[in-house]
Formats: sequence, structure tokens, C-alpha cells
Amino acid sequence: MIKKLTFLLFTFITITSYAQEATTDSITANGRKLLQLLDSSRVEELWQKGYRVNWETGEQETASSNPASTHCSAFAASFSKKVGIYLLRPPEHKQALLANAQFDWLQTYNAANEGWVKVNSGLEAQNLANKGYLVVTVFKNADEHKPGHIAVIRPAIKTLKKLNREGPQTTQSGATNAYSIALIDGFSHHPGAWPNGVIFYEHPIDWANISK
Repeated sequence: MIKKLTFLLFTFITITSYAQEATTDSITANGRKLLQLLDSSRVEELWQKGYRVNWETGEQETASSNPASTHCSAFAASFSKKVGIYLLRPPEHKQALLANAQFDWLQTYNAANEGWVKVNSGLEAQNLANKGYLVVTVFKNADEHKPGHIAVIRPAIKTLKKLNREGPQTTQSGATNAYSIALIDGFSHHPGAWPNGVIFYEHPIDWANISK
């Protein structure tokens, strides 16, 4: 009996230690290419809140009547276009409340026909980004008159414990524009987003046809 209890205790400690020390998959060559593109996006300078912007370039056009207006969905659409992938964008949908519309669109036949596939967990989302896939995470606001949020998953190595606590790493425009921010922080203005409110979708990138 004592031997059995000792064995069970040892097994529990081993599993617990593994969960704390094990990490996501390593970043591949394509994952490093994805990092380079995200870091060259100038997202911390462009797609600034409080302005009307060109959705594709992020350049300011005029001051917005709403100083809190943000451009997460425009950045996600622009970056998707940069890697040759269609994500719902203007002129098919105006910039206002676009993230909510992208949330709905990603679950449609049209999105599947474009090559988007749902991802079942934050761990899978992070590992796919580490392999160089385009992965987005999106939250729809329960109030149809208020904005949701969307971000691009950024390649990163995380322990499973940290990933479970804060979610994958992201690059985003929004209330905070950041090359690198944990999902829990990037979506902090949207109660209920992490961990149960967001969804993840992935699309392979044809790296052979991406211009440097």
C-alpha cells in the first residue's frame, strides 16, 4: 500500500513538473519569417486609435469623432493581405465593427473556401504560429453596437503553465498597439474574452510566394 501511494505521489509530482516546465513547439524557419514580417509591420506607429486610417497601410487620414476608436480588424486584414490571404475587409465590410463581422465570417463556408480552418486550443494556435502559419484570434462583442477585437498570433516559446494562464502571444493594433503582447493583456478591454470567449483560426502561408 505504501509503495502504491509513493508511486502515485511520484507520478503526480512528475506530471505537475512537466506542466510547469514543458514548452510549446520550437520556432521553425517559417516561424522566424513570420516574426520578421510582424516586426516590420510598423504596427506600433500606424493604425493608431483616435484617427481614421487607411485600412491597408495604417496611415492616418483624419481625426476620428471617437477618440477611443481602434483598428485591430484593419491591421489583421492588412497583414493577412500582405501574406496573400483573404480575411474579411473593406470594401466588403466597412471598418466600423469589422472585428465582430470577421468573427462571424470566419465561421462561414466562404471562409472555409478561402482556406481558413478552426483551431481548437490556444496551445495548438501557438504551435501553428511557431510553424509559420497565419493564425488569428478574435472575440465578438455581445453588444452588436460595440466593437470586438482581433489579433495575429505571434511565434513565441512559452511554458505550458504560462500559456494556460495568459494565452498565446499576439501582435495587434487596438487600445494598445504592440508587436508582442500576451492575449490576456491584449484583450483586457473585452471582459470574457480569455479564455472562453475567443476563437482561433489558421491558414497556411505560401512562403515560396511571399515577397521579402
